[in-house]
Amino acid sequence: MAVHLHKRAKDELRRGARALIETPVGFARGVLGDDLWGKQEEILDSVAKYPLTAVKACHSSGKTHVAARAALWWVARFRDGICITTAPTWNQVRRVMWGQIHQALEKSWVKFPHVNQTEICLGPSNYLAGLSTSEGVNFQGFHGKILIILDEAPGINPDIWEAIEGIRAGGDVRLLALGNPTVASGPFFECFKPDSLWNRITISAFDTPNFRGIDMERLLEMSEEEIAASPREYLTTRRWVRERWHQWGPDHRLWVSRVLGEFAEQDADSLYSLAWLSVAKQNAFDPDPTDRWYAGLDIAGPGQAETALCIRRGQQIVGIWAWQKEDPRQEVLDVLRPFRDRGIVVQGDAIGQGHYFLRDLEKAGYPVAFVNVGLPSSEPKRFASLKAEIYWELRDTLQANQLAFPKDRPMQSIVERTIGQLSTVRFTETERGQVIIESKESLARRGVASPDLGEAVILCFAKSAKIRPRSARKVHAV
Repeated sequence: MAVHLHKRAKDELRRGARALIETPVGFARGVLGDDLWGKQEEILDSVAKYPLTAVKACHSSGKTHVAARAALWWVARFRDGICITTAPTWNQVRRVMWGQIHQALEKSWVKFPHVNQTEICLGPSNYLAGLSTSEGVNFQGFHGKILIILDEAPGINPDIWEAIEGIRAGGDVRLLALGNPTVASGPFFECFKPDSLWNRITISAFDTPNFRGIDMERLLEMSEEEIAASPREYLTTRRWVRERWHQWGPDHRLWVSRVLGEFAEQDADSLYSLAWLSVAKQNAFDPDPTDRWYAGLDIAGPGQAETALCIRRGQQIVGIWAWQKEDPRQEVLDVLRPFRDRGIVVQGDAIGQGHYFLRDLEKAGYPVAFVNVGLPSSEPKRFASLKAEIYWELRDTLQANQLAFPKDRPMQSIVERTIGQLSTVRFTETERGQVIIESKESLARRGVASPDLGEAVILCFAKSAKIRPRSARKVHAV
């Protein structure tokens, strides 16, 4: 038997539904079924109340999760609402932000019409879309009631920020900028100056539900059982923070930005920006059939730290490995074996023990590029040595957003270690303007370990490397 609702009951249901979308917190809880916590509610309330909201946050803070909820609320709440999301790379727009939007839609008890990969259309002037930041022209021509979400905001080109300001000149336009505070300069950093007009929100790992009532002293005293009991695994875990404490220490710039959610001063002589490294951690590149396989191998000498191996196809790193043993030849061969028939080229450090290690790989049938970083650069006016040249090549690759770290969960710990090592590399210039890379002896005096994982990545992306001819008997320059 059909159920017939009294008109008054229908009106009450309609009023109840309208009440759910009146505020973003009510919408996220009532329509999307989210279990929000304090900082997430604060962000949503700020979007509803303030024209400008900036959020700097620790690693795995759930900021993109809550931004996706704000986007859906905006177009559901206002019949003329337009929401635009963007990020430094198209992959971040499509996979990260829009991945969260699609997850939210799966739980929604309200069906949104016309849902595409990066677009939801409710009407001609009521839609949600993801845009690339490749051209500022993409952000022209929008007018009306608009919410613009800038995810991973530190990596967004200043020209895009300027183009967005043109949209803000008319109508009700709101901005939500979110990111890890990786670089103490640029438009995102400016948002957090005391005299800025932005409503500023900071999320430390210790603000999340996983650390309620727990400070660092308490965390270091916890048992393994307590460490494993992080209530919300999608947020920064207790184990990860404790590991980073032991790896980085409280004064490391990565601890300050990734754990505390604060801006760390980026040294003027740092070779690799944390912002570039953070984008590379989010990037993902689909393989092209023409992309060649490369391996970078940094061989540790007697008593040194680690032998490290990095393998990539095109611009996508597929794996990073390290061994703390005197002779890891067999382990290296075991990792390389599946790639042998794919024509992988091994680019390795040929100084000292590395020369003999690489000769063994050559005998095993692998094309090998012997890299002697002490040799002169092919551009002596720019670089004091070959080492400076190949280090700078990775800088250019990162700056152009042409590197992606692996996404496999088991690899994340070694990826974090690699990023930590690369972020410590410094450079100077000679009186003639040649680039010099800080020596390992200088690193040791600063209390910084040898960046073996970082050097494996540098060797893997060394464009200057040349495969040694079969007939050659001596180590060749690269």
